Amino acid sequence: MAIENLKQNVEMIKKLVKEILHLNLEYNEQGRSDIEKELIIKQIVSDIQKLKIINNSIPEILDAISLFKKLSNQEEKVKTLVKISYIDERKGQEKVSVTLNKKDKEKYLRELDISKITLKRLRKGERKVAWEREEFRKPNFYAKLANKLFFNQANKYFVKGKLQKLNSNLRKANMVSLVTTYFSMTLLTSLFALIFGIILAIVLLILMPKNLVNIIRNLLIIFILPVISFLALYFYPYAEAKSIENRINQELPFVVLHMSAVAGSGIEPTQIFKIIALGREYKNTSKEFKKIVNQVNVYGYDLITALKNTARETSSDNLSELLNGMATTISGGGSLTLFFEKRAETLLFSYKLDKERRTKSAEAFMDIYISIVIAAPMIMMLLLILISISGMSIGLSLGQLSLIVIASVALINIIFLSLLHLGQSGY
Repeated sequence: MAIENLKQNVEMIKKLVKEILHLNLEYNEQGRSDIEKELIIKQIVSDIQKLKIINNSIPEILDAISLFKKLSNQEEKVKTLVKISYIDERKGQEKVSVTLNKKDKEKYLRELDISKITLKRLRKGERKVAWEREEFRKPNFYAKLANKLFFNQANKYFVKGKLQKLNSNLRKANMVSLVTTYFSMTLLTSLFALIFGIILAIVLLILMPKNLVNIIRNLLIIFILPVISFLALYFYPYAEAKSIENRINQELPFVVLHMSAVAGSGIEPTQIFKIIALGREYKNTSKEFKKIVNQVNVYGYDLITALKNTARETSSDNLSELLNGMATTISGGGSLTLFFEKRAETLLFSYKLDKERRTKSAEAFMDIYISIVIAAPMIMMLLLILISISGMSIGLSLGQLSLIVIASVALINIIFLSLLHLGQSGY
C-alpha cells in the first residue's frame, strides 16, 4: 500500500512540474494583461506550495516501506500519513490521489481551493499559443508497431553511431520523431514493400507468360521496391532540410533588417527573437527562433548557449553563421545594432546576386521555351501538311497526329510552368 502511495505522489509531482512549465509559457504569451499575469503567478506559487507539501511526505512514506524498520515504527509512520483524493479540473476531471502528512492536509486543501478559483478566472480569457507549449504526443499505431518489431535493431545502429547523420537531418528538418523510431518505421515500411513486391511478382507470374524475361522482371520487382522505399524514407529528412534551408535563406536578409530595426531601440536581445518568432512574416525563420525562445524561457539556458545550440541544429548555414556571430558579439560586449547592419548589407548583396542569377536563368529558359513550344509545333504542322499532300502513310491519320502534337505542347507547357514555379523565390 505504501508503495502505491509513493507512486501516486511521484505522478502528482510530475504533473505539477509539467503544469508549472505550461504556466510559465502562458505568462510569456504576447498580449497577456497584467491581471492575467498576476493570476498565473498566483497559480505557479500555489503549485510550488503543493510540491513542497507532497515532498515533505515522501521521507515518511519511504520509512513506512523500509524493510529495516521495526513493525511498530512502520505503523507509527503510517498513522502520521493521510490519503486524500480529489478531481483535478485542469486534467479533464481526472481523479487523483496523494498521501500527505496529517499536519499538512489543511494547508494542501487550502492551496487546492486557491488553484480552483485561479483556474476559473484564467479560463474566462484563456488563449493558447501552440508553439510555446511542450507537446507530449503519444506515438501513433504505426510508430508503436515499428518500435515493437525493430527498436532493438535501430538502437544497436544508434549506439554504434551509424544514425548520427540521420539524427542530424531529422533535427534540421524540424521533425518530431526520435531517430530510433524513425529508423524503425523506415525498416517496417521496407518490410511492407518487400511483402507487396512478392505478392505483385506472384500475380504477374500467374497472369503473364512464364519466360526468362518475366521471371527476371519479377525478381527485380521484389528487390527494387523495398530498396526504393528504404532510400526514399532514409533521405527524406535530408531533402526536407535542404528545402527548409532554401526558404530560410530567402527570408534571412529581411529578417536581419527587421532585427536591426528592433535592436536599434535598445530592446533586450531575447525579446528580438520573440518578436520575430511571434510574427507571421517569416514562417520558416520564425520556427528556428522559437527554439531559441523556448531554450531560454523553458529550459533555462542563457542566450549565448541557446544561440549556439540552435546554430548547430539549424539547416541553414547562413542562419548558423548569423547566430554564432550574435553569440560572439554578445559575449564580447559588441554592438548588436552595428552587427545587424553589417550582416544585413552582406546578405542583401548576396540576395541581389541571386536575383540576377535567377533573372538570367529565366531569360535562358524563355529562349528554350520559344524554341521548343512555339517553333517546334509550327515545324511539326508543316511536316503534317507535307505528309498529307504527298499521300505518304505513317500508320496514323492526320487527326491523330494533330492530337499528338497538341497533347505534346500542353505537356511541355505544364513542365515549363512547374519548373518556373519551383525556381521562383518567395521574396
